[in-house]
Amino acid sequence: MAASVIHSKQFAVVIVPAALPQNYTWAVPAAYQGQLKPGHRVLVNLGKSKKYVGIVKSIGVEAPEGKHLKEIVSLLDDVPLVSTITLRLWEWLAGYYLCTEGEVMAAALPAPFRTAESDSGAAFQPKLERFVTLEASYAAEEKLAQLLNTWKGAPRQLAVLLAFVELQQRSTTVSLSALLTCSGATIAQVNALVEKEIFVLYKKQVDRIEQSPAIHSIDFTLTLAQDKAFSQIKASWEHQLVCLLHGVTASGKTQVYIRLISEALQRGEQVLYMLPEIALTAQIVRRLQHCFGGQVGVYHSKFSQQERVEIWQKVASGQLTVLLGARSAVFLPFKKLGLIICDEEHDPSFKQQEPSPRYHGRDAAIYLSTLVNAKVLLGSATPSVESYHQALTAKYGLVTLMQRYADVAIPPLRIIDTRAVPVKKRVGGFLTPALVQSMERVLNEGRQIILFQNRRGYVPYQICATCGSIPTCRHCDVSLTLHKKKQQLLCHYCGSGYPISSTCSDCGANSFTQRNFGTELIEEELQQLFPQASVARMDVDAIRGKQAHEQLIRRFEQGQIDILVGTQMVVKGLDVDRVDLVGILDADGLLHFTDFRVHERAFQLMEQVSGRAGRKKQSGEVIVQTSQPAHPVLGFVTAHDYRGFFDEELSKREEFFYPPFSRLIVVSFRHSTQPVSIEAARSFTAFLSQRYGSYLVGPAPAVIPRVRNQYRTELLIKLPRRASLLSQCKKDIMDHIARLNGQRNFRNVQVVVEVDII
Repeated sequence: MAASVIHSKQFAVVIVPAALPQNYTWAVPAAYQGQLKPGHRVLVNLGKSKKYVGIVKSIGVEAPEGKHLKEIVSLLDDVPLVSTITLRLWEWLAGYYLCTEGEVMAAALPAPFRTAESDSGAAFQPKLERFVTLEASYAAEEKLAQLLNTWKGAPRQLAVLLAFVELQQRSTTVSLSALLTCSGATIAQVNALVEKEIFVLYKKQVDRIEQSPAIHSIDFTLTLAQDKAFSQIKASWEHQLVCLLHGVTASGKTQVYIRLISEALQRGEQVLYMLPEIALTAQIVRRLQHCFGGQVGVYHSKFSQQERVEIWQKVASGQLTVLLGARSAVFLPFKKLGLIICDEEHDPSFKQQEPSPRYHGRDAAIYLSTLVNAKVLLGSATPSVESYHQALTAKYGLVTLMQRYADVAIPPLRIIDTRAVPVKKRVGGFLTPALVQSMERVLNEGRQIILFQNRRGYVPYQICATCGSIPTCRHCDVSLTLHKKKQQLLCHYCGSGYPISSTCSDCGANSFTQRNFGTELIEEELQQLFPQASVARMDVDAIRGKQAHEQLIRRFEQGQIDILVGTQMVVKGLDVDRVDLVGILDADGLLHFTDFRVHERAFQLMEQVSGRAGRKKQSGEVIVQTSQPAHPVLGFVTAHDYRGFFDEELSKREEFFYPPFSRLIVVSFRHSTQPVSIEAARSFTAFLSQRYGSYLVGPAPAVIPRVRNQYRTELLIKLPRRASLLSQCKKDIMDHIARLNGQRNFRNVQVVVEVDII
């Protein structure tokens, strides 16, 4: 009798997409012994009846002591969905940003991967489209010709048949939708041909995202300056994994990127090209597709969950080799990632704010590069203070590209002191005569204008002319913004809308004064001032839908729009030859925030938006309206002096112990009643003060004390940049959160931790 083989019982640690305090263990059923691997999707029961689709993190033969473990319900895939490298990335993100691996999983995977088909029926389904073909007896040309030559009656059906023949000559397959469009027929006419056994209808799987053929065609040569930067970047990578490319606006950084991408593809590698807001970068998408065709994929929040699954599968199969994406693209299943480009690396949009995980896409990409040994290129005309400091201290390589493409000069910047121009002399209360005069000149020359105002809506707030009361949100401690086209007062924090009232709720007066101005009001005034000009607005209110931004950019490129008014959207991804004038309408609004990065943000925004002018010819002008013409930041912007700004800002950061000299962690305590929020923060601070007292600032109410009916009290922790201290502090924070939540008074307090605040 053969000796029986005894297998040790297996147990699997499974990550489920929820904010659980830890990862839990399930027993592996006998049927899956030896089959289960890390990265597999499994269906598990949690609690009495809740089912989750989880990802196996690890498999072992030791079970937690003293616990009866449930068995995994089912194995959902033949092969693991995610790699062990991806699991290591999730683990690092959870540990560094103080969240759970389940929260990272929820952010990383498209929704259909987190749903079991048997559980809800909502799992991924391939897209099926109806196609038309000829019945087999008419497949031969002579039979089809005989049918056409002997046709009697039903002229519309004959027209459909002839349209089908024409389409079949262009393509091997003919979709029903294409046939109906081409012939102008109705579905009834097609069905009549099916009943006559001339047509056959069938279904076929198609891609949701249209795919063009793969190409590899570089139709430009680098300038001497670009070629030098290209060589220096590659030389830098021989010593450091990360290189920072500091290139002024319109220096042709994208062309350098394309050459680097080309070489990576020739080595058989995949490329991740990260952008802060992918919906704002239609021009770069087109330029890459022009060079690499169907090898290029795009991944961002405008896509449906089903479309995201298709992209995921094409990356995993290697069909897509160049991926453009926002921060979440770092989670895609690359097989041979060799190059990561993080363009506009300074942009705060790379940092996730709500919900958890509150990670930084740029920093996550850099960590991923260490796992797969990929090279990283950070690019910006205005690098973040932290990244530039890393480069100057030789932790990153540094390459500069200070010459604009084709030697086009950086446009002069003119500052207009609004204190010298009475409001009555400004058109609409915000356009100074000097700016209007420049606009008239540019329009008369048939050129284009960009106006930047960092406030959307009609007016940022209304004030009662009698008592000074300002309408505020019922759920947040913020004023309401008037949106004229929607005929509503809107809260830009919770999204609540309120009817426009003609009566003050405090004193009953019916006279309101409108303060400041938003992009909607600017658009309206410009249409009245320049009735012959085409005016368009670019902000989140005007741009709706997946294609809306790209369509607007195409119209602007083609000269169909004369004046483009917008918020930060006009700063990013715009490269239009005909723009001769850029106006920054209210620089003061950029220079006053309770944020240690306020000057850095203001310099970056103004320098970036001014770089939109005069990109392809030796002309262009930038006009900045401000009541503080002597502000030092404006001096650096006028001189386009990034290094001067950096040195000044760095000295202040060192003096007040801000990054890059410290690491910042903010702990926010949120509750529906303010006293509980404050008391929880004080109790927590008392825990930490024993070890970190000199590093604590606060607690104090948040800048916006109440959002969505939750009062917020914040504790700021400023730690020296010592890895051991940071690690210990994070551990203590998590321990104290658990202790706080264990107290009856604070059980319902939500504690939110943000590491490396941005």
